[in-house]
Amino acid sequence: MTRDLLPPLDTLRFANPELLWLLAVLPLWMFLRGRFGRAAAVQFSSSALLADGARRKRAVPGRFLAALRYPALALLITALARPQVDKGLAEREKRGINIMFVLDFSSTMTTRDFFLDKKRVSRAEAMKSVVAEFIKSRPDDRIGAVYFDRGAHLISPLTLDHEWLRNQLAAETTSRGTAPGSGMLIAAEALLPAREQTKVIITVTDADRVNEGAEPEEVARVIAPMGIKNHIIQMVDQSQSSLYTASGELFQEVARITGGQFFKVSDHGGLRKVYGQIDTLEKASFTEKKQQAWRELMPWLAVPALVLLLAEFILARTVWRRLP
Repeated sequence: MTRDLLPPLDTLRFANPELLWLLAVLPLWMFLRGRFGRAAAVQFSSSALLADGARRKRAVPGRFLAALRYPALALLITALARPQVDKGLAEREKRGINIMFVLDFSSTMTTRDFFLDKKRVSRAEAMKSVVAEFIKSRPDDRIGAVYFDRGAHLISPLTLDHEWLRNQLAAETTSRGTAPGSGMLIAAEALLPAREQTKVIITVTDADRVNEGAEPEEVARVIAPMGIKNHIIQMVDQSQSSLYTASGELFQEVARITGGQFFKVSDHGGLRKVYGQIDTLEKASFTEKKQQAWRELMPWLAVPALVLLLAEFILARTVWRRLP
């Protein structure tokens, strides 16, 4: 209970430290006030007649009221300087890998030859559905995504905010061109900060040829020494399988160079099965750190200060009331 109530002070800071100089003025004010006192409200020709009464009646109450007033002012000044403690870096050991999806949104992905819940859907819709399932099934993985058609751009960097990532994927639309090599390069760049951790690219495409961007084989030779595996899933139309022979050999070589695997799928069930196989990838541990907000300590000082000032105000006007 005590540890929860009392905040740690090893990271104490003040948001408005310039106000602390008032603490140096407070003792001077106390000294001057004690030396010269308050100006008399009623003037007498001589104060000798009142000396004895003043010593007997007012010395103890005056000291007590001062003992309330000055600590209260010191607390109030410190509170106004806004003391804060850092809640710190929350650390937790997790088991996961770093995955970047490289997703094909070329115009051919609009082909409606896949079935999802007994409904004919486009390849892009089937891909989005299974990728979303895969992301949801791996809450401890840092996952990002890259979009490619004739060019490529980053949809999301590596993140644990998987809901946001799924929403970003759902909003993507198709266009012309096919540049998987460019997408692989962007994905590799996003994975570079994950040093000494498992780094994986999962490329999904229905390309029967590559007509834009960097050459996938050249990209594979560049990223392989970085420890990045590239698993490639090619979505094909079985009735036109001969069209995919050359591109299939290309993607198989790219996967081999990086130590990944190559898969061909022709339906939604096959696509889901492949993701199930990839789900068995070796997991590596990493420590997640998240910066948290500063905790304000002002109430811890302001409330006692106001209580003391209120007590001084009430006592000075009731039991220890003085004549003007």
